Amino acid sequence: MMEQIKYLLDLQKAMSEEKRLCDEKFRIPHEAADLKKLLEEKNAVFLAADKEFQTLKALRLEKEREIEEERDKAEKAKAKLMSIKTNKEYYAMLNEIDGTRRINIAREDELLSLMSKYEEAEKILAERKAELDAVTSEHKERMTGIEARMSAFDGDIEKINERKREISAKLEKGLVSRFVTIFERREGLAITAAIHSSCSGCNMNISPQILNLLQRDERIQYCPNCNRVLYFEEQADEAAC
Repeated sequence: MMEQIKYLLDLQKAMSEEKRLCDEKFRIPHEAADLKKLLEEKNAVFLAADKEFQTLKALRLEKEREIEEERDKAEKAKAKLMSIKTNKEYYAMLNEIDGTRRINIAREDELLSLMSKYEEAEKILAERKAELDAVTSEHKERMTGIEARMSAFDGDIEKINERKREISAKLEKGLVSRFVTIFERREGLAITAAIHSSCSGCNMNISPQILNLLQRDERIQYCPNCNRVLYFEEQADEAAC
């Protein structure tokens, strides 16, 4: 029976190591959480800057189109002057040309104001893009490192799983299943020594009858209080005395 106890101790060691690795692996992605949040913030700022830039660009193009149309009208009106025969029509056309000119002067002033805002928005957009690219590059680099570490953990965990399978094959199937359940419910401690008539897992007293059975080493014994597998370790018991 001591051989079975040895296998269970080996299994517990392997399961504890697997749990440790899995816990560390689980924490790895959170290391980039702060950078991911910053990336999302930079992207939102960039999108807002791009929206402002695109709005000003559309307004600029529309204003340029309006000015060009008015210039065409003015040119066409000037061309008609040569064919006008009455003074009334001539001065009416001159007034129309002058009105078009004044409208375009106002629109050109608006365009100049728009161009100033447009150029500033373009500059800000370029800055936001540079900031976003820098954070994106850093996030990508960190994620590459994280993926490499995750892969390494997967390899180590698979080796431990292989070890667990090897050990489990030497134990009764029902015993392994119960052992795993105890391990999960008892914070990673499924087998423990009986020392000074007590379970070293829960520190509760063990009856003389169970202690006697443990020393006889005939079959697996469990703590009546915490249900952990018990084993009698004479050296540990003597050292505690």
